Parts: sequence; C-alpha cells; structure tokens
Amino acid sequence: MKVYLGGPMFVAAEVRYNLWLAGVLRSHGFDVYCPNESEPINDKTRTDITARKIYDADLEALEACNVYVCQVSEDSGTNWEAGYMDCLNKRVDPARYLGVLGLATDIRLRSIPDPARAGIDNQAFYVNSFIVGGMQSSLGVVTDEDQLVQRLLDIAAAHPDLS
Repeated sequence: MKVYLGGPMFVAAEVRYNLWLAGVLRSHGFDVYCPNESEPINDKTRTDITARKIYDADLEALEACNVYVCQVSEDSGTNWEAGYMDCLNKRVDPARYLGVLGLATDIRLRSIPDPARAGIDNQAFYVNSFIVGGMQSSLGVVTDEDQLVQRLLDIAAAHPDLS
C-alpha cells in the first residue's frame, strides 16, 4: 500500500520527524512518499523551483498513493493535500484512493478546555472543525505513531490487492 506522508516540513525538527516517521512506516512494509525526500521540488539550492512545480509534483505523488497520512496541524498545504485525497476517495475511485488518516500528536490536544480562561489563556489546542470532520468521515484520527502503524496495517489487511 502506498502512503503519502503529509505534514509541516519546514523547520529542522519537522524534517527530522518526517524522515524518522517515513522510516518507521517503511519498516512495516509501506511504500512511503515523504515530500522532504522529493529532490525535484525540495532542492533549496535550485532557482527554477516554482509554486506550480511543487503543486504539480505533489498532486502527482498524491495520485500515486492510496492513503494520505495527515499530521494534524494548521499547515495550509497539508490541509489542501488532505482535501485533494478526500476528493479522490469520495469522487474519483474509492477502491484505489482509500482516504485520509489523521495523526494528531500535538500535546495541547490532551488539555481540557477551561471555560474560565478565554482566548490565548486557554491552553487547549483548536483544530478546525471542517478538517476534523473530514478526517472522521474518512479513515479517522489516531493520536500516536503506534496507533498510526496499527491502523495502516489494518487498512492494508482489508485491501490486500493494494499491497
């Protein structure tokens, strides 16, 4: 099964996490596309990389995958990709494009909102309800890497023709 690993990817810690997580998924037998590894669009020494080239390359990679792993964040590119995969799943070919699986590891999601603390004083993390609803209507949301691997293994087992 082919997995597109989407998420924030611009600071060193995000890059290390993405590369590590891609390795974990590969160790479980998944074919993983990690944008951080995409030389055609991520070589920052090149001057010919345009927004359109990035967009086209990412769409091509999404269309080559069966599942989109969406690291839950407010990263607009990640959310755009999740919506694209959701459309492929719901409107194009649900047998090939299985959908979006959310990975919500932000520790602020464990905080219970405190109605006595408004605005920035409330430390609970907010995730856009449209994004959450989309992931829930697709492959769901997991909260750690072990759950992610198990959920992907379960999805792969249910779709042996994609292995």
